[in-house]
Amino acid sequence: MRRAILAAALALFAPPSPIAPAAPRPAHFRSCQIGEKLVGHCGTVDVYENRLSRSGRTLSLAVTEVDAAHRSGRAVFWNPGGPGGADSQYVPAIAYGHFAKELRTLHDRYDLVFVDNRGTGDSGALECRNFYSALHPERFFAQLFPDVEVRRCRDRQAKKANLNLYTTDISVDDLDDVRSALGYAKIVLDGVSYGTMFFLDYARRHPTHVESLVLEGVAPPGLLVIPLEDAQGARTAMSDLIADCLRNALCHRQFPQFGEHFESLVHRFEAGPVHVFVRNYMTNRQQIVSLSREVFADELRATLYGNERAAYIPYIVEEAHRGDYAPLAELVEVAARSTATGTALGLNLSATCAEDIPFITEAEVARTSAGSFEGDTRVRAQQRACRIWNVRRASPSFLRPVRSSVPTLMISGEEDPATPPGYGRDELRYLPNGVQIIIPHASHEVESECVDALIVTFIRSGYAKRLKASACVGALRRPPFATSMKGLED
Repeated sequence: MRRAILAAALALFAPPSPIAPAAPRPAHFRSCQIGEKLVGHCGTVDVYENRLSRSGRTLSLAVTEVDAAHRSGRAVFWNPGGPGGADSQYVPAIAYGHFAKELRTLHDRYDLVFVDNRGTGDSGALECRNFYSALHPERFFAQLFPDVEVRRCRDRQAKKANLNLYTTDISVDDLDDVRSALGYAKIVLDGVSYGTMFFLDYARRHPTHVESLVLEGVAPPGLLVIPLEDAQGARTAMSDLIADCLRNALCHRQFPQFGEHFESLVHRFEAGPVHVFVRNYMTNRQQIVSLSREVFADELRATLYGNERAAYIPYIVEEAHRGDYAPLAELVEVAARSTATGTALGLNLSATCAEDIPFITEAEVARTSAGSFEGDTRVRAQQRACRIWNVRRASPSFLRPVRSSVPTLMISGEEDPATPPGYGRDELRYLPNGVQIIIPHASHEVESECVDALIVTFIRSGYAKRLKASACVGALRRPPFATSMKGLED
């Protein structure tokens, strides 16, 4: 199917006009092997932490550039989202074709460029891995952002970094320095989740340097405020999961009262934390901890991001309804560890506490939390953490919707709890050369052969208007619902 889609589309569209080959790489870049077959160049581009004063501390941004099989002067820059995700941690998986597979196809003519933004990965990461502590599970079962650990992390990071200088606008200008250093006149931007917000801001600030935009899970500046809409997104995604379980013969047979039992479980948390037994992996002993509603609800919401993990939710809910909280505790522990180790949470707080939290009103909290199992707990947790993190708020100009005439392909999952399709539709009003494609049955993770093929077709042609999602209808289906916890961490 994928080859047929590509062949038909490439016959319709002429490729973009040639771009001059990129300039020689900076002298301090070195050749490096990426995976078994890909060759690239690895190095750093230095920027001032304070871009305005152009003095003081400098940051060395880690850059990996994978050479195209046939260099053409074109490049795709990729961003995994967050805020706080680092490109470098995904490069091995991409090199082996396990992730962002469209990049391997485009590699014939496009260089692939991966940059750890300031405060992430190997670019002076503002990490707060102490938010997850194997020795003290009681902390991350009680709070999404444990107060004591937020203070410790802030004190530690503030000794080396000015935490006010890690916002999207500033990082976007860093990225343009990288583009310039590598000699690209225009670049393709392929972003996921927060990466779409980041690249839309780049298109706003550096419009003449953008060839095209690919936005997967659209989070537009000024339209989606983190984490204001999480509660309603979680409500919609859970309702869809319950309905799909009802329609699925195996799930309905195994968990015939999934919806009712989920409501009953949520109701238990309204009376206060639920006590669960967990294994302390440092002491190798069982201990009892208090699982709060804010942690239960948000880790459940995060599990709904991908259909593979969401398939465990009916089983987990059923076991908890019967009084066995061990599967639920395992889910929380896996999700908390993944977040703490996969995201630079200090960077996340510097960005969201400047760009999002200061602009949330009480009326908006009441509107978005109504009727959701998450309520206002996610917003309140981040507000509490931001009071401790204490950074300067960003300019309100960041909240203006992005207007751009750049060719843009937006891909949204129909059942996405993090970046629901409505935000892409709202942003589309400001993108005259944009198209939004909504993938049926997809969640926040939309990757599939069909989606990869659409992205490849769009980037090669530079034209989105004739792309159709019809070929992707039926391409994604929920995996079989789980009847045990086997495979959760795979």
